Amino acid sequence: MVDYQRGQLTQLLRHARRNVPFYEKRLDPVFTASGDIDWDRWEDIPIVRRSDMLEHRDAMLARERPAGHGALSTIQSSGSTGQPIGVTSNRLTVMAANANRWRSHRWAGVDWSQTYTGRDAFRPESEYPHGEKLGAWGPAWDPDAARGTGYRISRNASPEQLLEFISRTSTRYFSTGPKTMQVLALEAERLGLDIRLAGVFTFGERLGDDDRAAIKRAFGAATHEAYSSKEGGQMAHPCPEGHGLHVHAESILLEIVDDDGRRVPPGEQGRVVITPFVSTAQPLIRYAQGDVASLAASCPCGRGLPLLAAVHGRTTAIFSHPDGQTVSRMLSEPGREMLKCTFWQIAQVGPLQFEVRYVPLDWDVPGDEASTVALFRSIFFSDAEVAFVRKREIPLTAGGKYIEYINEWARRRQP
Repeated sequence: MVDYQRGQLTQLLRHARRNVPFYEKRLDPVFTASGDIDWDRWEDIPIVRRSDMLEHRDAMLARERPAGHGALSTIQSSGSTGQPIGVTSNRLTVMAANANRWRSHRWAGVDWSQTYTGRDAFRPESEYPHGEKLGAWGPAWDPDAARGTGYRISRNASPEQLLEFISRTSTRYFSTGPKTMQVLALEAERLGLDIRLAGVFTFGERLGDDDRAAIKRAFGAATHEAYSSKEGGQMAHPCPEGHGLHVHAESILLEIVDDDGRRVPPGEQGRVVITPFVSTAQPLIRYAQGDVASLAASCPCGRGLPLLAAVHGRTTAIFSHPDGQTVSRMLSEPGREMLKCTFWQIAQVGPLQFEVRYVPLDWDVPGDEASTVALFRSIFFSDAEVAFVRKREIPLTAGGKYIEYINEWARRRQP
């Protein structure tokens, strides 16, 4: 696998150095005087940060691309952890993502002959109530997949509309972000709906235990978590025996590194740094994904692919204090029980001011806001000023996401 990866990396490095202005000098540490690659100096390549993608957008795009890598497309990240960024990809990255996704489906025993709905994009043709009918959603080489039906439904659809669409189309597999899925589960419980799903695919954010539990209660569904991003594509999927997330090492180099960009040993937490092999339109060579994770030495299941033991959270702080403290912890599930609510959004709106916006299970039954304040201060800042706002619904972001934690104060201060 190392030999294969180095073969892929060699092509990517030479392409980037020749065709991408951003990398013309940046890759010098690994190139010898003769033009060979010194792999012992791989970790001397500077790590690409999100700010680089914002500040050097044009310089990161390739002037030319390898033959056969396909047409270009540009998508925007949601900006839920910062400013939105544009990511330009080529057709080959989509093919790699499909291959990785279908392999994970086979591991999980997914039945491609059933009906699938993906909540994705804001395409006019995918608007509620009809959605966009896509045909088969599994691989063309599988005979059972030809009987399956796939739909795309717009992110503009409300939770009640999504639940109605799932029921009307007899959808058995549904795909969306974990927080959106949690909202759907809590709404289904509130409305007393009996909707059974065979499986739920989540992506884009970490799947929490409370998300998983709500989905299981409401829909009886197994949850299949993809470790994915706009920048890295389909990076890892669950081990079918439950030991963690297997990295798709044929299409991406995923490193866990310390603050100096050096790899940490298995079991130790570090920053996730990725290098997708076929992203040649906008190469990302040692890109900081923004997550904290740890690798395992091996997997008991016998698969040889690297194993992410856990994705522990984000490197990006959620909230900040005037004295310079920052935190990336989250309010625990007992807070939701105290407030007797479905979904909530916790926002920093000033230096020490926070709003807890929540949707009550029952508008006639008040939540225990005083106890929630005490819990909040024990997790975040002891001198925080906490206000509560009851809402009929939590609005979506521009990217179509439900965001639980948002620092509006920091965003207002950005130039």
